[in-house]
Amino acid sequence: MTSSDEERLVGTISAERFQPFLKACGGDRTMALRLYAWDAEAARALSSPLRDLEVSLRNALNLQLAGRFKQADWWTLPKAEPSTWAMKEIWNAEDALARRRKPYGPSDIVAKLSFGFWTGLLGKGGNYEMKYWYPSLRHRFPGQNRQSLHDRLEVMRTLRNRIAHHERISHRHLDQDFRSAVELMRLVSPELAARHEKYSQVPSVLTRKARVLSGEEEIVL
Repeated sequence: MTSSDEERLVGTISAERFQPFLKACGGDRTMALRLYAWDAEAARALSSPLRDLEVSLRNALNLQLAGRFKQADWWTLPKAEPSTWAMKEIWNAEDALARRRKPYGPSDIVAKLSFGFWTGLLGKGGNYEMKYWYPSLRHRFPGQNRQSLHDRLEVMRTLRNRIAHHERISHRHLDQDFRSAVELMRLVSPELAARHEKYSQVPSVLTRKARVLSGEEEIVL
């Protein structure tokens, strides 16, 4: 690739977006372009465990609360209603489903609620400790500290959002992020966590980083 080709690539990416990669590579533009590509490769690999963590967590929490309050749309009960912010997310999900002009049920609403909604149920807001944690959710996570669990999930939610918004992740401790995702997944689905431990692309992608930056291995787009 010629210097002018690299200049056009950087222009397409934008100088502002590219600057952190350039700084991380000591001003070496060629290496920074490799890092930019590797960053995307790592994001794609990490999307898989983060997806399964989010889905398995939401299903576990929803099932636990539906059992506790004895109905699938547990959030409609005054004694189970979450915070105003969380209810707004539910109403937005209902509005989006209604616009499709097709029948929908509680499971459709659950599928539309964000990772933030579910991690929020493990937080302090809306008297959640007394409403959800002590009577119900703590039994789904025996031996876990609620605040610690919430904080660890928030780290995963932040990473998930960075990837979803195409933000840089190569500066993070991605090996620890992967371990955290699998450890948290294990709390709700040991079988799913075991699949990621055995088959995930993340470890091999992480070990590629130095060789990609040096040019020893090709970038993967």
